[in-house]
Amino acid sequence: MTGKSPAPRVVLAKIGLDGHDRGVKVVARGLRDSGFHVIYAGLWQPIEAVVQTALDEDANWLGISLLSGAHMALVPPLMQQLREKGLEDVGVLIGGIIPETDIPKLEALGVRAVFGPGTTIPEIVGFMKGEHAEPDADDLVSRFRKKDRRALARLLTMASRGQSVETAGETGVQKERGRVVAFTGSGGVGKSSLIGRLVELLRAKDRSVAVLCCDPQSPLTGGALLGDRLRIAKGGGDPGLFIRSLATPGGQQAIAQNLDVMVALLKNYGFDTVILETVGAGQGDTAVRQQADRLVVLLQPESGDELQWEKAGLLEVADVVVIHKADLPGADRVAAQVNEHLNLPGTRPIPVLKASAAKGEGLDQLWATIEQHS
Repeated sequence: MTGKSPAPRVVLAKIGLDGHDRGVKVVARGLRDSGFHVIYAGLWQPIEAVVQTALDEDANWLGISLLSGAHMALVPPLMQQLREKGLEDVGVLIGGIIPETDIPKLEALGVRAVFGPGTTIPEIVGFMKGEHAEPDADDLVSRFRKKDRRALARLLTMASRGQSVETAGETGVQKERGRVVAFTGSGGVGKSSLIGRLVELLRAKDRSVAVLCCDPQSPLTGGALLGDRLRIAKGGGDPGLFIRSLATPGGQQAIAQNLDVMVALLKNYGFDTVILETVGAGQGDTAVRQQADRLVVLLQPESGDELQWEKAGLLEVADVVVIHKADLPGADRVAAQVNEHLNLPGTRPIPVLKASAAKGEGLDQLWATIEQHS
């Protein structure tokens, strides 16, 4: 599924009270290894949140895993909400323990296929292979000007593939809005978790937020497992929050291709804040600096020593440095070392802060610092 055709985008989720996810994770990995871009939306998801995920991610397929026996209660409102959002073209697949007598009922509702226990990954992949209708650009720009969220999602898909969307810049918006803030750091430093807490803070202030999450793409299959939104989106569908997951090939300095065009689309759409999250970044992955008004670099306790801070790279281009997971031992020491290294006499002052997404600490100070330095 690599090469000529764009990789199909698949949202996988569990709705209702079903808390078992081993099966859906096996499917997610199998689809990734078959070249799909898989967005994992998580457990216990409200129907409206799953529908918004499918819309914002411009999914070709929506896979719902159900083991609770509630399929005839949950699937009808799911299909209804998809129709209301204009997502009739999204192929809905149901997996789980479904009685044979209920399968025709689900298909009558518009479900494309039902996969029960024992279905193999090749069988699922074989069903999902095939051509998908590409976004039709004819009326997307006019709908985008009217703040049509579906049009925005489709234009982002086109932009991500390098297709021309230059007319989308003529949106009728009188002036560009949106501070662009990028968060980067090594894998496991907690970028998604911290962004999730900051999104909550901004939404509490009634500020609209768009997040572009870069996740790695397989160099072997072109597939990707995109899971960052799971730590950012909370609760039901929030019209003031837009999250897009981006498969990022290697050699891109930790950012997705055509990120600048996607940022411009989100700013012209009118979001108050655009947040960028890179793939787990190395010291030399500094390209995101050109994409953002402010660059926040995350470190964590026990992540280096004085020699590491002397090396050129991310710290050299940072506007703010955050010692994340500051509730762990060693945070004060790292903060002192980094501050001593960065803020020498005659150099550009760079705030060094401590924060903890797990404890909810340091968030207000961090955002206030970002705003002060914009």
